[in-house]
Amino acid sequence: MAVNDILEIGRQGLTSNRQALQTTAGNIANANTPGYTRRRAVVETNNLAIPQGASLGSGVEVKRVMRIHDQFISKQIIDESQSFGGVKAKSENLHRVEIVAQRDADNVTKLVDKFFGDLRELSVSPETAALRNVVQSSGTALSGGVRNMFSDLEGMKQDLDYRIEDSVTQVNGLTRELASLNKNIMQGSGRKDTVLELEDRRDSLMREIAQKINFQTHIDDLGQISVVTGGCVLVQGDQSNDLFSVRTAADGEKGPGSLDIFIKNHGEGRKITSGITDGELGGMMHVRDKVINPAIDHLDKIAYHIANEVNSIHRDGEGMDGTSGRNFFKEMGDNSQGAAFRFDLHDSIKNSHENIAVGLSGNSPGSNEIALRIANIQNEKGLATSHLGTHENYTINESLNSLIGRIGVETQREGNMLSHQQDVVQQLENYRQSIEGVNLEEEAVNMIQYQTVFNASAKAMKVGEELFNTILSLKN
Repeated sequence: MAVNDILEIGRQGLTSNRQALQTTAGNIANANTPGYTRRRAVVETNNLAIPQGASLGSGVEVKRVMRIHDQFISKQIIDESQSFGGVKAKSENLHRVEIVAQRDADNVTKLVDKFFGDLRELSVSPETAALRNVVQSSGTALSGGVRNMFSDLEGMKQDLDYRIEDSVTQVNGLTRELASLNKNIMQGSGRKDTVLELEDRRDSLMREIAQKINFQTHIDDLGQISVVTGGCVLVQGDQSNDLFSVRTAADGEKGPGSLDIFIKNHGEGRKITSGITDGELGGMMHVRDKVINPAIDHLDKIAYHIANEVNSIHRDGEGMDGTSGRNFFKEMGDNSQGAAFRFDLHDSIKNSHENIAVGLSGNSPGSNEIALRIANIQNEKGLATSHLGTHENYTINESLNSLIGRIGVETQREGNMLSHQQDVVQQLENYRQSIEGVNLEEEAVNMIQYQTVFNASAKAMKVGEELFNTILSLKN
């Protein structure tokens, strides 16, 4: 081996181990950096061209610096993050819905008890004007309580729509950044630049998007990530298609005026609402369409039932002026949709409590048949309810309790699911960290190892230099 080969091997040892030390130092510095994936310098033998086929020694070089990255675990984390984002949005919003609905339902239950209780008191003394006034007031309070509950449920639905709009905007920002990263990574790879930081950011970005919306991914031969959601391409290469929301008509469990999600596709919008089943967006739409809208529909049926049953009996009686055929509540129409919003006293009852029919004859003292029949409505199982595959008939109060019970069951189930999903994601993240995260003890050992070889390489160069100087002195 020529003396200059010793110098070259020593130089390569210095260079490669310096690069390895830099990589290790970078790992240590980023030990607490979120989303950082540890690096490893891939050191390989660099064969020297030795004449006459003699292989007396070889150098070394850092072929590349690679990320310690497990693609399978990353995919699992993304998949489970979608589920976590969905159950988190469901649990948080269902908790809010349960609190408000429980408060309002308790209030309506008390108002139902008071209204029918006041009618029973009126039936005992039908000629007492003060008791008629009390029934008028309790009827007003009952209709107001139902409308207030409807307003609160509708308000939460609108709040969810605002949150959905905000999430759509956030998803668009994240997908645009993902498309930009795809472009920069491809350009960096083409120039053999270091793109490891960009790949770290892209992985973190994918996890962020997963918590917002469910999707499928594909990685092509160039390392470009494509994202598909609802059967439509969200990101492909350096191009991204934005989502947008539009208020549309009722469809299935989706109420009128609720937001639908569309994706811009070649200048046109394609609805993908049904394809968004997980992530924060899917969770919020689930609460809106499968919890709040059915609750509003349930409340509509209760208001429709009370109004129609009371009106049907009240029309048979006479007010104090001897007039019959009056409704106690406003007409509800042919179906229950919107009944809770329209639920109110009839104008004739609002104008005068004397128009309340207590008996079949308004001028007959002690006539109380109508008030007793209306009061009995409270205990009649006249409300049909379908729940979990069963069909039951409930009283008004039982039906209100059923409404709250369903929300409570859903809230408890999603709360349990959230706890489970948190554990799943945390376990996967811990496993990812065990593979991709920085172990300071391991890095300290590597640093000592590289430093030792670095020092030995320097000594090899020193020896080579001394040999070279000796040869030159002999020549002289």
